[in-house]
Amino acid sequence: MIKTRLKFYNVSEIVGGMDIGLLVLTDEAMTRQLSITCDKNMVKAFSLRMNHAPGVERLLPEALGRLLRQEGNHFEIHIHSIVDGIYKTLLIDTDTLETVDIRVSDAVLFAQTNDFPIYIEEELMSNQSTPFDAEQPNRLSLPINALSNKMLKMALEKSINIEDYKMAEYLNEELKRRKNKTE
Repeated sequence: MIKTRLKFYNVSEIVGGMDIGLLVLTDEAMTRQLSITCDKNMVKAFSLRMNHAPGVERLLPEALGRLLRQEGNHFEIHIHSIVDGIYKTLLIDTDTLETVDIRVSDAVLFAQTNDFPIYIEEELMSNQSTPFDAEQPNRLSLPINALSNKMLKMALEKSINIEDYKMAEYLNEELKRRKNKTE
């Protein structure tokens, strides 16, 4: 298994009332970016840390990370697949090789607050990432298969409302593909 190391670049809110945001991770060379959807609470959690809000060091990810480091534990995050718009992620104890499934946005927050490495399988990075342009860091791209079913349905409804029928067709095809896969 070949892995690519990622680093957190930024978080941004998606405009339009969908109450979701995007976490942007890049490869170490900052040539490719991976966009991961998250909820508005996670956007707030990252914003608190990026703005160095008072008392942030007492929040659970920071406190737990300090405790684990005091015990000599070493961890890494491994993003290994995507299923129906949800990245499958493991928190791995690199000493014991014990693993725990974890929501990708929580894993990125935990890694970011505690300086744990984040890895993604190279093939998944190749399939899901887009070129990163440092000249236009606010330009984001998100593969359609990285949207949850709920987000796909909301985007489909919005596409129909604004009469973007080509986009509606793509979104509808992805929803049908997922439904057929589970039957």
